[in-house]
Amino acid sequence: MENKMPRVLPITSNPLVKESVVSALEASTDYFLIDANAAIEDHILDVIVSLQPDFILLDFEYDRVDALTLIDSITLQFPEIVVIVLLPQSEIAQSNNIILAGARAFLLEPFTQTNLLETLGRVKELIARTTVSPVESSAAQQPAGTQGTVVVFSPRGGAGCTSVAINLALAMFEKMKEEMLLVDGKLQFGHLDVMLNLRTQNTISELIAHVGALDETLIRDVVTEHVSGLKLLPAPPSISAAQGIRAEDLYTLVTHLQSVFQNIIIDGGNFLNENAVTFMDASSKVILVINPDIASLRDAAQFFDVCRTLAYPKEKILVLVNQYDKRDGLSLDDIEKSLQVKIFGTIPWDHRIAINSINRGVPVTLQRQNSNLRKAYQTLAKDVITQIKRSGSARPSKKQSSSDALSKSSRLG
Repeated sequence: MENKMPRVLPITSNPLVKESVVSALEASTDYFLIDANAAIEDHILDVIVSLQPDFILLDFEYDRVDALTLIDSITLQFPEIVVIVLLPQSEIAQSNNIILAGARAFLLEPFTQTNLLETLGRVKELIARTTVSPVESSAAQQPAGTQGTVVVFSPRGGAGCTSVAINLALAMFEKMKEEMLLVDGKLQFGHLDVMLNLRTQNTISELIAHVGALDETLIRDVVTEHVSGLKLLPAPPSISAAQGIRAEDLYTLVTHLQSVFQNIIIDGGNFLNENAVTFMDASSKVILVINPDIASLRDAAQFFDVCRTLAYPKEKILVLVNQYDKRDGLSLDDIEKSLQVKIFGTIPWDHRIAINSINRGVPVTLQRQNSNLRKAYQTLAKDVITQIKRSGSARPSKKQSSSDALSKSSRLG
């Protein structure tokens, strides 16, 4: 894809969508638009074979076949083709299924020429970075700005991501004696401020609103400090404010945060959409939180399939078994055999302490009692710090410019 002009095939039965795509791509010299009027009838896969596109822009409301089934078929038979879904605002709930089906990104309608070209550009840059030769790949290092950034994510709700993110950040802050920023990546239903008993009007929305003019002074003015010394950037104050956040703006924000804070923990939540993937690509490690049960195991297996589509190396994903009880649930051996990965760590299940911690707004790691939960988070923090150091010794200087961070970080669609 690097040595030729990428070929883009729109698949839509909507004249307005087709017109928007054609208008955007014909105004660009970076992409070759495959005839939008090409005959795409019942045998879509045969048409794809004959036209040989690099990118497919698929209208989610294409009326001749189920979009999710088509995405799955394309990514299975043509893994080298990048699928980007044009998704109506009314179907935003399908974004998780779209990514799981194998699409590389989605773009909300109505979209502008700039939106479309920026999404194509981010994906193109990622493909270029992940299709290097074996020699180049072994020599390449994680972009400097991502070294100290870790995302905590689970494909299943209720796994305990927020508790893990909070207690991990606090435990790492205690051990490292360095500034630590905790970011609420659950943009629609974030609870970091509630669980830390912190009242503030400052949220990620204030920085997104000024994403084109971010600097260290503005970032530090918005970021709130917890009584522990931990820095916090809460989620937007409303669902409507969260829905307006675009992945490209989120990417810009994260890279600016990385130029100010060397250590960042992001609560990625459990909704696998474009924003969650943006957080993951901007991080050196993803802590995959699972519970010791069959449903969680199946979701984790699907997530690893998505990680292969995203070209994430295995060592980027660290599996953490939360709410673990030796007397109940699946054994660690069973989990490892099923997922074919080594479990990175475990957090024991102590219902009384966990619920008390949430209700009081006092994280386990800040409580005086030396519980097994507190010890587990201290061990986890130590192991995560070791992993971060192994992923690359170079750390970004605080003087690193935001433009330098942008050029070194991949862009996720």
